[in-house]
Order: sequence, then C-alpha cells, then structure tokens
Amino acid sequence: MSNSGISDHLREIKLRDLPRNVASQCAKRKWPLACAFFYLILALVLTWPVVSSPFSTIPIGSERTVSVPLYNIWATWWNADRLAGGLFGYWDAPIFFPTKGSFCLSEPQPTTMMVAPVIWITGSRILAYNIYIWISLALNGLFAQRLAQTFGMGRWTALWAGTAMVLLPIVHWQLGISQLAPLWAILWTLTAIEQLCRTPTKRNGLTLGIAASLAFVTCMHHGLFLAILLIGAAPTLWRHWIRPKEIKCWGLALGVALIFTVPFVSQVKSVTDIHAIEWEKDLIADFSPKVTDYLHAFSDPYLRFNFDAGKTGPQFLSPGAIKYLLAIVGIVFGLRNPQFRRWASFLLAIAILAFFLSLGPNLRLGDFQPWWWLSEHVPGFDRVRTVMRFAFFVQISVIIFAALGINGLYQWSRERFTKPVSQTASQLAVAAIAFTALANGYPKKGRWANIPDVNQHQKWLEYVEKNTPADQGILCLPVAPRRALDLDYLGTTEFMYLGTFHKTPIFNGYSSHFPEHYRYLRSEILAGFPTPSILHQCYTGKVKHIVVKAKKGSPDRSGNFGPYWLKRVCVDELVEVYQLGRYER
Repeated sequence: MSNSGISDHLREIKLRDLPRNVASQCAKRKWPLACAFFYLILALVLTWPVVSSPFSTIPIGSERTVSVPLYNIWATWWNADRLAGGLFGYWDAPIFFPTKGSFCLSEPQPTTMMVAPVIWITGSRILAYNIYIWISLALNGLFAQRLAQTFGMGRWTALWAGTAMVLLPIVHWQLGISQLAPLWAILWTLTAIEQLCRTPTKRNGLTLGIAASLAFVTCMHHGLFLAILLIGAAPTLWRHWIRPKEIKCWGLALGVALIFTVPFVSQVKSVTDIHAIEWEKDLIADFSPKVTDYLHAFSDPYLRFNFDAGKTGPQFLSPGAIKYLLAIVGIVFGLRNPQFRRWASFLLAIAILAFFLSLGPNLRLGDFQPWWWLSEHVPGFDRVRTVMRFAFFVQISVIIFAALGINGLYQWSRERFTKPVSQTASQLAVAAIAFTALANGYPKKGRWANIPDVNQHQKWLEYVEKNTPADQGILCLPVAPRRALDLDYLGTTEFMYLGTFHKTPIFNGYSSHFPEHYRYLRSEILAGFPTPSILHQCYTGKVKHIVVKAKKGSPDRSGNFGPYWLKRVCVDELVEVYQLGRYER
C-alpha cells in the first residue's frame, strides 16, 4: 500500500471514531455539571423547608438563637453595598459608630460578594444569604469530588466523597455560622497542592496561590488553621519542592497567596490590635473539645453509633462510626498502595495534627499544655477563641480516607472474586456499605428560623433615614450584659439587620471584638439609663437618635438630664425613637 493509501486509511479510521470521541468528550464535560446540579439539589433538600420560603427564613444548626446568622446577613449586605460603591470605605462598616475599621472586628467574608447581584436585583438580604449557603454546600461537594479524582479514585467513589462532604455533620451542626460552611477553598487548595507536585508548572503554582488566598478570605479561622496544618504536613512532600523547578513554582504560589492575603491580614490586625481584648483562658477551655467528643454525632442516623450518648452538652465531632471504619480501611489501603502512599501520608499528617490541635488546652503532656505555648509564639493563635474548629479538617480527612477505603474495597473485591456472579455480589456489598455510611451521619431534619419582617418597622425606619444627618448615628437599646451569650445579642443583631434598610450608622453592634468606647458605654447603660454621663458620651459620639425596643403605650422617657434633653419623636408597635439634644449655654 502506498503512503497516500496508508494516510487515507488512517484518516478514515479517525473519521470513523470521531462520533465516539465527540460523545466521550461531551460525557466528560456533562458529568461535572450533572454532579454540581445533584449537589445543589441535595443542599436544598438538606435545608428544607427554607427553599419554600427563601425570602423570610434561613437554615440553622444547633444554635439557640439567630444572633450570628443575623450578623452574617448584615455582613453579606455590607459586602454587596460596598462592591456597588467601588469598595470605598469598605472597612468602615456602619456599626460601633464612629469607630474606624469596625468591619475588621469580625469575619469580613468578602466571598459573599458572589451573591451581591441577588441583593441588587431583588433587594432581599435573606435570599442572598440562603443562596450563599446553598452554593457553598454544593461547591463543597464538587471540590471534594475533584480532590478524590485527583488523588486517583474512580468516578463513583469520587461522587460518594462529594456527597459525604455535602452531608458533613460538623457543617450542619453549625450551619447558622455561615463563614464555617464554605470548605470548598480548603479542598481546592489540597487539590492544587497535588497538581503542583505532579506537574510543577507556573500555572499550577498560580492556581495554588489563588486557592489558598480564597481559603483565607472566606474564613480567617479556616485560613489560619490550614496554613498551620500545611506547614506541619509539608515534610511528607519534601521531595516535590526541593528541586529548582519545583522551588520556583512553590515560590510563585507563596507569592500570590501573600499578595492577596497580607493587605487583608494587616488591615484586620491593625484594628484588632487596638480594640481586641485577650480571651480568658477559661473561655478558650470551654470551647475546646475532649477526645470523647469525637465519638458523639450530631446527626440522628439510621444506624446510631453514639459512643458517648449519655453525655450532656457535648461537641458533636463524629462524622459517623461507619465512616471512621471506612477511613481506617482507607488509611491502610493508601499507605500500602504506592499509587496513594504519598497522599495518604500527607492527609494523615493533616488529620493527626488537626486532631491534637483541636483539643486546645485539654491536650496535656504532663504539666505542659502545648496550646498556650502556641498562642504565645505563633502569630494569630492568640486571637483564636474557638479551638474546636480544627475539627473541620479532621472530618474532611475522614471523608477522603473513607472514600479511599471504599475504593480499596472495590479493588479488592474485583481481585478476590473472579466469577461474574460472586464479583457482582461483592461489588453490591461494597455499594451497600457505602450507602449505609452516608445514612450513618445523615444530618438531622433541617432547622430553620424566621427573620424579622421589615414591613413591621417601616414607620421608624423611614423616620430615622430621613431625619438623621449623614455624619451622625443612632444608639439602639437595650444592650447585652457584660458577659453575654449570643442569645443576649439577638436584639442588637436585629437592629443591625434593620439597619441595612435605613443605612444609618449604629453606635453599638455585634462582633467578635468590641471597641473600648462601646464597652465603657455599655457598662454605664446597664447601670441605669438615661443619665447625663451616658447622654454626654452619646452626644459627643454624634448620636442623633436613640432607638428603644418598647411596646406601644410604654411611659414616655422624654425629659431633661443635666445639659441634655430627650424628646420622643416616633412611636410604633415595637419601637420608640428619641431625639437627643443639648441646651445652648
């Protein structure tokens, strides 16, 4: 056959296979989209019945109150508002007026800007918040699936990993704390590390830098903890970053991460250094779990394996007993299999380190408590209150190892059983175990909470918006006690949410840290309101109106208080508004 004939024959073969190749490529592209849609539907089901009333209700976990969710709704609105304003005055949020940089006193969560168009188009802060939760859960599943596939697991095993990550009990236990829900950036970072080790290119280095940056700005706790854990687990990957080419790529990743995070961190640190108070050691200890908490599941699974079920007030850190068993199988399989050994070692190092760090002061080596040493010598640790959040990384690791265990059981069944009938039966058994593991740890029926109806507050909202000058603010009462729980701040966070409609700065507020001037004023208000001293602080702090929760028909507090006066100017069913003034000398 001539050369032209051979070429024609090869061309004919390629053309003949073209439909098959096109179909294969389409299937590869459609699969991730189908999985993403599945995870989104699963997220909607898990938060039912919020999807039936997304403009007025939000999903919550075990929270006793919606103080934190209301703060996060407010933060979502502020991010959208500042994005529309070109980020001008981003850090000077309208709480703790006139404090500068008040948005630095808690989690800024700039990634909520992804739902800003929802607020711009619909005006609903609640809908935007719910969509952010749903997207976060769906992305958790998608990036867990991608991580499992990157580690070398099959399609269906990776789908199981993604499903388990959407169902992750620790997320649903604290679903009301929305900044803890997005784990996708952490999973993306782990995936990017694997890709950079496998293929050390500038593109992969850039991807890793971006992923790590997003992990930090999504949740500063997650970002700080991830950095510590990666540094601790890095020796398991040392062969992949000591050669010149690898060093350049890792340096690029580090440089990109620093470019995006350093300005963010420095701004937050500069403000919190001024206003933050040192956490009491007893409080940190209260938020630190015990080893037995890892045996207590938040969920109400079909198969109940709560080893510590009689305990009162536990932290629910177990992803499910069957997942633990599968994870053990996955660890053994991964360490024995050369294909997975490197990544099994890396992930195991992260899991072990996260477990011990999550114990906080409850980890003792004789008289030595490592946590207090870390808080003194590692930057950022002195600002950590909720040590338990290291447990998120433990559960992530358990899910990935459990998926690897399922993958190992599947491979073993194929090698052990050669007859078609026995092989099919063994694979069905593995599938049953995998399904049972998902059921064992399936979250409780979703809890939901109603958000205050803004229509009930239109009268005083309009009054405050129209009659408060742009350079002045309002004080909202009552205030929370000195040693308050989240429940005590419910009234404050409701005022913060309502403030997104009148857009007038509030003298008080809610955050992880409180400015000194507010702490001082709160002490005086709790001692008795109103007094000339309190009104003096309000007046010099440019407070124009004082908004008080009160039933209609409550006694009028108008009067003279030294050189200052209060006059009731607006009353509705729920709130009284007083104007603050001073007599001319």
